[in-house]
Amino acid sequence: MGSRGSFLESGSFSAPAKWQTVDYVDGVKVLEPKNPKASISLPERSNTPGTAYVAYRKDGVFKQYIQFDKNRLPVYRIDYGRHDKNKSLHIHFFKNGIRTEKVKILYPGDAIYEKHKRLFKGVK
Repeated sequence: MGSRGSFLESGSFSAPAKWQTVDYVDGVKVLEPKNPKASISLPERSNTPGTAYVAYRKDGVFKQYIQFDKNRLPVYRIDYGRHDKNKSLHIHFFKNGIRTEKVKILYPGDAIYEKHKRLFKGVK
């Protein structure tokens, strides 16, 4: 796992990791910032191909999930929070590691919701 940052020619990240693994849920690493005063958000790149990470707020409520492809680029990120002024569980899609404009509100019954629902602690 790397920091939000640049790639080295070797394919690794140049900045030290800002996150630490604190738990696993369904085999997904639960990350939190090493700096307790830092905002809770997940890395935009990964040093591990095909991995995923999840983050929870300090009160244990789901905050974010991100899925990476074999090239260590994000495929999609699920957020629980404000989007278009409404609090919702929603998904952002990425193409070639760049976030697209496409955003979808997730509901029970949606395939991606059902795939990851065990991660959504405290989502209402």
